[in-house]
Amino acid sequence: MGRSHYDVLGVAPDASMETIRESYRRLAREFHPDRTVGSAAGGDKMPEINAAYHVLSDPARRAVYDAQRREGPVAAGPTGPSGRSTQSDDQREGYRFAYPDGPARIPWRGLLVASAIAIIGIIVLAQFVEPGEPAPPDGILRTGDCVEILENGDADEIACVGPGDVVVRQFIAFDRVCSNGLEPHRDRQGMGVACVEFTAASVPASE
Repeated sequence: MGRSHYDVLGVAPDASMETIRESYRRLAREFHPDRTVGSAAGGDKMPEINAAYHVLSDPARRAVYDAQRREGPVAAGPTGPSGRSTQSDDQREGYRFAYPDGPARIPWRGLLVASAIAIIGIIVLAQFVEPGEPAPPDGILRTGDCVEILENGDADEIACVGPGDVVVRQFIAFDRVCSNGLEPHRDRQGMGVACVEFTAASVPASE
């Protein structure tokens, strides 16, 4: 039976973190490959020391390792030719992930078919839905609204009816200037300036 991580570091199972750290530093200085070149008891011990410190220096890993030790003797872990542990981190630290019926599977094909049916249904329904009536004037001018120009020069919102409509192309503050080609008119509500565009159909013929 191999040695435990505590045996490798030469500390007791209830050793404090500071004791574990000091023992690791001492062993690292003693068995570091740079200090033990040509020695049979040299750097080949460092992988085992590092593996033990890797587990015991982390509270979570140490807790899992201790729980596994209580279930039975746990060796520090076999090492391969390179000196690295041949066990995975999950195996060495006692993690187990198991799915009773295998990993959950997502029914991609069914989802794609359902999505295609939903899209087709939306397109078909759109053919039978009558377009909604335009919203009635609410007195608040916005870009795209239709207006009539009152006798005092103010712009008042009206319902759009056809090609002859006078349309608000910009709605700006009083200190700004309308773009070229647009005619400024004060909003009837006094909220700003409506920059309107007159079409040929909206300009009355001269007498």
